[in-house]
Amino acid sequence: MENDIRGMLPESVREAFDSIVEQRVLGAGNHISMIGDMIEAIAKRGVDEHRPTAQVIDEVLAVADFFITTRGEASQAVSNAILLMIHDIRSCAGMDMGEAAARIIETKDGYARTAAEAVKQCVAYGVKLARTMERIFVYDYSSTVEKFLRCLKDNGKQYEIYIAESRIIDGGKPFVKACRDAGHKIKFIPDASMMYYLKDCDGAFMGAETFYPDGTGFNTTGSDIVGLICRYYRIPLYFLTPMIKLDIRPVYGGRKKLVYDDLKAKLTAAWGDGADKDGIDFITPELVGVEPGFIRAFVTEKGVIPSGQMYGVSMEYSRNLRGEV
Repeated sequence: MENDIRGMLPESVREAFDSIVEQRVLGAGNHISMIGDMIEAIAKRGVDEHRPTAQVIDEVLAVADFFITTRGEASQAVSNAILLMIHDIRSCAGMDMGEAAARIIETKDGYARTAAEAVKQCVAYGVKLARTMERIFVYDYSSTVEKFLRCLKDNGKQYEIYIAESRIIDGGKPFVKACRDAGHKIKFIPDASMMYYLKDCDGAFMGAETFYPDGTGFNTTGSDIVGLICRYYRIPLYFLTPMIKLDIRPVYGGRKKLVYDDLKAKLTAAWGDGADKDGIDFITPELVGVEPGFIRAFVTEKGVIPSGQMYGVSMEYSRNLRGEV
């Protein structure tokens, strides 16, 4: 299936496809943007090669379904965003390819504009929230948190940023450049030493791959440990996330299916060729839930919302998303 979808894509976006599948690029926001690029490339190729409109629509839907089934299983935001980017695409079936491509690209770009504004507002609230802080802890990569780190310079002072390595997917490393560019002092630590260093921080920030209306936030494995440490030391933990990351399924009896990764290659990289690895289980969950009691608030485009008050805001957002309001 994976090879079939890759082969269906224009050559120009196959590298993006590989980067998502192989986790060379992290962050749901980045992945959504790259999937949008794939949709646009398919539409433009349809015009250039005079392909039938129905065929191009089927190609877009096949790529969309692949990422909803794979990447969307870990992050509902990816599924939500894809559904918005391909909204009403079947109505293009009766158009000539040029008109259909323009409609497909405009729908995709319309989502991108709305999403960019939402992230901008999230970041603005986060930067304001951090005005009185000096030392900030960040865990796991998030494109929204990266923007937040870059924009902290607007507060007119130098921060000390504690970055944990997030060993599951090396999620700390991408923050280093952002912090250097913004002029922050950087403390890069192994995730095993989080408890030692978090007590010195004024606040902790992380992104959310997904969150539930009850205020549970999902992020890379280790995030639950951050929550425990923050509660122990009374350090406020903020999930910096646009509302598009909402997973409404638990309200109707559904649940997130956790994705598990085989970390054999990563965890045994230094074992040497002669090491006996047979019979050892290296499987671990990619994401875990952080319960609302460990989270001070969600920083969203709707404001800084205490985790215990997310339900009403989430349900209203969901109704608007479905066009019910």
